[in-house]
Amino acid sequence: MPFRKHKLHLVREHEAEGRIAEIFGEIREALGIPHVNVIFQTFASFPEFLDLFWRALKPALETQEFFSFSERLGAEAYTRVHNYFSIPDLRRKVAEMNFSAGAQQELDEVVNLYHYNYPALLLICALLVQAFENPGGPQRKGTKPAIHPVYKGNPILVEEELAPPPTRKIYEDMKRTLGMPFLATCYINFGRWPDFLKTYWDTLKPIFKTALYEHHRVALRESALAFAAEMPEPLQLTPTSLEEAGVPEEDVNTVLQITDLFLNLVSQQVLNMAYAKIGLEDGIRTERAA
Repeated sequence: MPFRKHKLHLVREHEAEGRIAEIFGEIREALGIPHVNVIFQTFASFPEFLDLFWRALKPALETQEFFSFSERLGAEAYTRVHNYFSIPDLRRKVAEMNFSAGAQQELDEVVNLYHYNYPALLLICALLVQAFENPGGPQRKGTKPAIHPVYKGNPILVEEELAPPPTRKIYEDMKRTLGMPFLATCYINFGRWPDFLKTYWDTLKPIFKTALYEHHRVALRESALAFAAEMPEPLQLTPTSLEEAGVPEEDVNTVLQITDLFLNLVSQQVLNMAYAKIGLEDGIRTERAA
């Protein structure tokens, strides 16, 4: 799944200005998270598109159906990982690393944040794909207001350029193995605990390379697309409407590729966070493990 056709550019949160900064703030509030996901930072390099996309997406995020479907995606990922993979007892390994009680609690909170956040992001990617590929879905009112968790505090991120060499080496291996042009926020957040990051990646990497993992990733991706088709307020956004609104054709084509890329990458991240969550709940071993 590597993405080589375009050099992707991120507009980091501290770089955002004007309308982009305003949208970033609305995204954090709508999702109840303290950061802006990488997909939105990528789309911010196409400001005309991001504005139109966010205006189309915002009504969907105001419905309870969105968060109900998102929660079901997270539960599906948890069940798939729990039932089909061998997961080490990461809780015990963290204890052996002499984590303080406060550090253990912070790590748990971080994993819970991403276990909530990535299913929502996967559904957003699926909604955009649905809008591009199957436009004109029936419009019906969703259930409002939406009730969902709210996570406070800013994640402490160890960015690639600031990470010590051993951590940077893991980052590079993760990008290469996962087929990512850059690291998702969760992984550079895990860089705050380099011993945990190494243990997590050393045990996850062999699973990721199996056909069984790919089967469940694709199944999760298809579930997200199915939920997107059931949303009461589908996105009214098509390549034609984007071009008519002034988004250059080249940008539209790039956005289409980026969206497909993220649909695949985020389906990985949902499974990978379920893996981390189960591992911190003492892990599980099953004879069906790959």
